[in-house]
Amino acid sequence: MKLICKLITIISVLVFIWSCETPESLEPVSGIEGKLFVEGEWPDSIKATALIVLNSLDPGNLAAGIVTYSTPMLSPSKKSDYFFQLEPGFYFVAGVGLTMDPVLFFANFDSITASGNLPIVQLEKSPPLLKIIDLGNQQVIEIDHTITFK
Repeated sequence: MKLICKLITIISVLVFIWSCETPESLEPVSGIEGKLFVEGEWPDSIKATALIVLNSLDPGNLAAGIVTYSTPMLSPSKKSDYFFQLEPGFYFVAGVGLTMDPVLFFANFDSITASGNLPIVQLEKSPPLLKIIDLGNQQVIEIDHTITFK
């Protein structure tokens, strides 16, 4: 009887192991990654910097095109890594400065963006914003950004 129980147990374990599927790898994603650098002395009015990803460009209303944003870099930091997981498409990336406490900003992000009055200052002017990023399927583009305070 003990032999039969042992055989049934061993066969059950083998059947269980055999029936388990080997997982395939995770599907690659599309996105933008890199480093954000800050040069110069932080102005007192800027509490943090961040990168924003836009899918449309209206300099008078950046909130209309915001897709996502990076983790804010607090003063006086000089370097931060970022990664944005995005769908394939066309994007703009811009460096911005937050003029209010980042914790309060992101806690109230939906209501602040709905108002259209973002407490952000565009830190990069036209040339970086005019660069259109064409992100393909399962493509990760590496872009380093430098924000210069004078």
